[in-house]
Amino acid sequence: MNGLIINTWDQMVADGGDRVAISYNSPGKWRVAGWQVWRMRRGRQLVVDPGAHTATERGMKEFSMVRVSQEKKIRLAEAIAWADAKFGKREYVRNRMGDYVEREVNEKFPIRRNA
Repeated sequence: MNGLIINTWDQMVADGGDRVAISYNSPGKWRVAGWQVWRMRRGRQLVVDPGAHTATERGMKEFSMVRVSQEKKIRLAEAIAWADAKFGKREYVRNRMGDYVEREVNEKFPIRRNA
């Protein structure tokens, strides 16, 4: 890693530990909006939901929503509760990309402005 942290993936790789993040996906041509829980250990992404649809979720746990404005906070709370139950309680903070990462990761490897 060259020290340049420009996104959530870079934060997780730079940390190198066993970390969990929760990212938001906007609706697109092939997917609905939703939060995705994902995990990295030593710079490699791990499958957190073996039953996930591989083409769109890539092994992440998906918390989809239809009515984004009404459901976004609710689905985020569900994603955090699921991650806490599966991986143990962790303190998440919102990073510059709008994703939720563990506080320690965000403090050690912040996403810089004008990256």
